[in-house]
Amino acid sequence: MVGTSSQSDFSNKEDMYVHSMTLKQAKKLLNSPRSRQVITLASCGGKKVGVVECGDPNGFPVLWFTGNMGPALSILLYHDIAERHRIRFVCVDRPGYNSSDDIYSEHGVPDLFEFADMVNELTLLLRMWQFGLATFSLGAVYGLAYSLSFPERLKGPIFMVSPWLSVKTPGTSTMYKGIARYAPNFLIRTTLSTLPHMSNFLNMWNTLGSSPVKTSRRTSSSTSSSMSAMSDDDDIDNANIDSITFSIAPGRSYIHNQIYNNGLWNLQNRTGAHLDAMVALEKIDWGFTYEETTYPIKAFVGDIDENVPIQAWMYMSNKMNNIKLNVIEGGGHYLLYRMDFMEDLFAQIERSVYP
Repeated sequence: MVGTSSQSDFSNKEDMYVHSMTLKQAKKLLNSPRSRQVITLASCGGKKVGVVECGDPNGFPVLWFTGNMGPALSILLYHDIAERHRIRFVCVDRPGYNSSDDIYSEHGVPDLFEFADMVNELTLLLRMWQFGLATFSLGAVYGLAYSLSFPERLKGPIFMVSPWLSVKTPGTSTMYKGIARYAPNFLIRTTLSTLPHMSNFLNMWNTLGSSPVKTSRRTSSSTSSSMSAMSDDDDIDNANIDSITFSIAPGRSYIHNQIYNNGLWNLQNRTGAHLDAMVALEKIDWGFTYEETTYPIKAFVGDIDENVPIQAWMYMSNKMNNIKLNVIEGGGHYLLYRMDFMEDLFAQIERSVYP
């Protein structure tokens, strides 16, 4: 079966791609009590978890699991989109990031199902009785673990952006395979969290504030695919990072700088990136495989993603019965910084959680 899909229509093209935000608005968001919540968990002996919220405080709750080195405050980039789509957007700092304690029973050893239990308690404390779930990159692994433990708490499919895969999957990056096989745990922090991600973080700026590159979406499962073409626009791959910073709204630029600085601070002072790296490289047992999951998934993967190559996801999508794979032509790993893509994603999330 072949189908087509198109971008949503927006009244303001500039806002669609740039999402204007003043410096005053950005600072207000960052200093809001919603952006600085610390919740105490009874089941973990009084340990604490940092939480950030944005969007419509009375909207339908949607939980976002970000990728490695991604602080919860990164969701503030989507405040206006979430508000427009009636979404109460919530993100948790995973154990070892910012205000979040290491909640694992074996200190320094991540357990995906213990994390799921923690999230279950946390969402009840936040009065999120049922909620949508969306993830970026490594957040997919944590999200799928939650779906195996508490599927009744979720509404709509899990929306996964550039989802991580087991490094054992055919077609995955040989670099990550090598690190997983040969790097001892004490080297993971520098080999995984610093070099590849700092390089990719700089490349990420190529999408900030830009109009979309030639983009099409091909949707596939083990039996179906769909394709649609989108518009061409200027390519800014060779642009200077400082110029790109000033080409977007000053408030968004300020938040991006805060995300970057917070990521570096966590890398140097906290254990979260190291714990995430252990998960990403499967230095600990996940306790499940993607093929064993049953909860519906809607995944979005760029066809030039160097972190999780498209061929690996094409292989995996044929092994799973619960996934619709959407391939974004011209898309790299950091689709979440493409505001045109995120606008369309939030529109899909809104349709899935509201009757």
